[in-house]
Amino acid sequence: MACCDFKQGTGKCLVFFFTILFGLGVTISTLSPNWITFVTTDETRGGSYDEVEWGPFYGQFRTCTGGDGGSCGKWQTKSLDTSDCDSIEGYDDIQTLCRHLNTWRITGILCLCLVLIGGGLVFAASCCQMVTCGCCGNSLTCISNVLFWAEVLLSIVTWAFAISSLSLIKAGPSVSSSGYQWGFWLFLFSGTVFGAIAAWMADWAAEDSALRGIWQCITCKRCRQGEEA
Repeated sequence: MACCDFKQGTGKCLVFFFTILFGLGVTISTLSPNWITFVTTDETRGGSYDEVEWGPFYGQFRTCTGGDGGSCGKWQTKSLDTSDCDSIEGYDDIQTLCRHLNTWRITGILCLCLVLIGGGLVFAASCCQMVTCGCCGNSLTCISNVLFWAEVLLSIVTWAFAISSLSLIKAGPSVSSSGYQWGFWLFLFSGTVFGAIAAWMADWAAEDSALRGIWQCITCKRCRQGEEA
């Protein structure tokens, strides 16, 4: 294939652009505690309640008094560990809740690692292609393609277990309200949607693209059928 092919060059520019969106979205959302939130009430403390927000790496909480119109203290941030689910009382099967919580946190962290490695390979491939007019760096793009697809599949597992975790949490007797926050939605769109687009662009930009091979097989077959007719 000749250097500086227009279609291949366009694919390389697009994979660079979507990798930036993909990487920023996953990084910002994963490092944020604003994934799932819930409120726990404690009647023994005069109607005070705790607001809790959890993300993959860490969470934050604060105590409020005086009902809905009362005052709340400052947010306190703490890194998450496997004992966090024990703070929610009244569950018959606390082990299931702990497994679900730990699963989506660990897979979310793995998604971040895959994005950072894959993004680094894309940037390294872009530097090689810039110097060699697009002739080198395709192997790095192919590896990033594999990592991006792995992240997309893992991201589905992550937000699926985040949904199941919140469903288990809000079933608790002390939980009065719960919901999803912006970090969850940002991860869903960036980690899954933008991730799939970035992986598709990385495959299209690679010289030995699987998608391009399938497309060529389809178009060549149509051409042969047209010639035979």
